[in-house]
Amino acid sequence: MALLNGEKIIDKRKIGPRLFWLLPLLVIPLWFTAYPETTLSHNTKGYFIYSSQLFALTGFAFFAITFVLAARIKWLESYFGGLDKMYHTHHNIAKVAFVLLLVHPILLAIRWIPQDIAKTFWYIFPVHRQWAVDFGSWSLWGLIILMLLTLVIKLPYDKWKLTHKFMGVVFILGAIHLFSLDNLASAAPLLFLYLLIISFAAVAAWVYRSFLQEYILHKPEFKVSKVDRLSDQVMEITLQSEEAITFTSGQFYFFSFIAPEITRETHPFTVCSAPGRKKIKIMVKALGDYTRNLYRNLDTGAKALLEGPYGRFDYKQESKSQVWIAGGVGIAPFLSWVRHLKVQPSDVEAELYYCVDTKEQAVYLSEFKEFEKQFTGFNIHLLCADTNGFLDARDIPDLAEKAIFICGPKQMRQKLLNELKIINVPKGNIHYEDFDFF
Repeated sequence: MALLNGEKIIDKRKIGPRLFWLLPLLVIPLWFTAYPETTLSHNTKGYFIYSSQLFALTGFAFFAITFVLAARIKWLESYFGGLDKMYHTHHNIAKVAFVLLLVHPILLAIRWIPQDIAKTFWYIFPVHRQWAVDFGSWSLWGLIILMLLTLVIKLPYDKWKLTHKFMGVVFILGAIHLFSLDNLASAAPLLFLYLLIISFAAVAAWVYRSFLQEYILHKPEFKVSKVDRLSDQVMEITLQSEEAITFTSGQFYFFSFIAPEITRETHPFTVCSAPGRKKIKIMVKALGDYTRNLYRNLDTGAKALLEGPYGRFDYKQESKSQVWIAGGVGIAPFLSWVRHLKVQPSDVEAELYYCVDTKEQAVYLSEFKEFEKQFTGFNIHLLCADTNGFLDARDIPDLAEKAIFICGPKQMRQKLLNELKIINVPKGNIHYEDFDFF
């Protein structure tokens, strides 16, 4: 909540997470309106049957919601405070769905203890007499394998992305299992309708994201006009198009480069030039296999397709007095802001903390120093880990009333967030982007 003219207003960024956590829980009151019929033999206590059913239906609803959150629906990210926050919600809801769906067959299996231990063990495998039950088992094992690849094995991004597309197949198998086993339509019509709607939304979101988006979504085409390798790891890429794109300084696009020896993966990069032009710039650091390959092989003339823009990292929406904290290539959105302020000055007062390992890595330091001379409300502080150590948020003066923007490596961000919590900086004053989720 925030105050406006003495009245409480709801932070728009909190609507999305609250709504998408509450929506699947509608299953519970709908289920209690009429216990859905079950084909299982009630040769044990009823709570095993009904609790397993409730776990399954709730888990299924959470599972369905994850597909909507993963579809990169642009207007929806405003209600989360950015696409990264939407992906955080997707990730957490997926883990809850997995646990709930896993409990469902376990509760059904243990009802055979102690009279038939073998049946208890085999219950989760697709060896049932009913094909509908086997569909559920196949769905469960598919989900287990895909979640292991996501949470434990950690495949390379391009291979993980390919396997993750099969999540929709797993969901469809689960939906067939759900709608084939019990007479939901007559036993609980409202619950049946609710499950039907969210199932349709999930499948539609999956089909759109996995197969149709490539043909439906307009992706502006740019051409690489210049490649500046600023250091042995960082390069700035200039791209030009006949089509002007509209974005807010600090936003990012998903880029797919079309060139020999470069795979057609899509990766997010923040536009570090000012908005309103047919020419844009991005900076890339060779950190992983894809970006190292891009650093080595990208040359002028290569084409790039853009999807976006995304992100709600915007200094113009916050108070006048601000603190900007960048780590490594996390300098990109702040670079965009400074370049925007050059052409469209404002009364913002910003203290930029540029955090690098060595001074040689501060490839844009001279540009920020030059801007500091021109813009009275801007000051830059360079912190090199090899000489100054790491930035401690508690050393930054007067943070309580300032808007704080953080963009950098996960370890740095988590450290700063913990320090800001210790000194009781309000959460509403803190803004960050998490590119680890893309």
